[in-house]
Amino acid sequence: MKMFVKVIIITVVTICSLLAMALFVCNLKPIDIKAKAGELKEYCIKNGYNTDYAILADYGRFSLQKRLFVYDFKQEKVILKSLSGHGSGGESTLLMADFSNTHGSHCSSLGHYKIGRHSHMYNKPAVPAFELVGLDKTNSNALDRGILIHPSVGPLSWGCVTLPLYRYHQLSEFLKTQHNVILWLYE
Repeated sequence: MKMFVKVIIITVVTICSLLAMALFVCNLKPIDIKAKAGELKEYCIKNGYNTDYAILADYGRFSLQKRLFVYDFKQEKVILKSLSGHGSGGESTLLMADFSNTHGSHCSSLGHYKIGRHSHMYNKPAVPAFELVGLDKTNSNALDRGILIHPSVGPLSWGCVTLPLYRYHQLSEFLKTQHNVILWLYE
């Protein structure tokens, strides 16, 4: 009986793993980061933001894929890649985000953000974070909603942009040396 249970468990785990892998591979979205970075640089020039570096987050990609990129405009290349979590609200799943700019929605919001001051999570004061100021109609409530960039404290957030702890520390050290950096969260 014990052997039968082990076989069933191994079979179920294998099937689930294969299904997850198939879903992941079938939905890999190619990245044209240079084109998106070009659009973002034009936005930064037009609006007086940092034209050395910016951050792009492609939330049309699964959360199991690297989808947050720090881009160096001068070298025309990505200098940091990371996984990035999203909000838990609406129709969001662990893999894909649903978007809203509504208070209490717990959804991520698409659009351009100015990365604000280094702070901490409002409900977890020991966790460092950067405030996000929404610059578009689609994310204009970000500051009031308490939307931040912070290290992951779980699989989903209440609308914040989250990164694994080691990547957050790399990003944090980078952001402490830069001013007027833009994050563009798009799908």
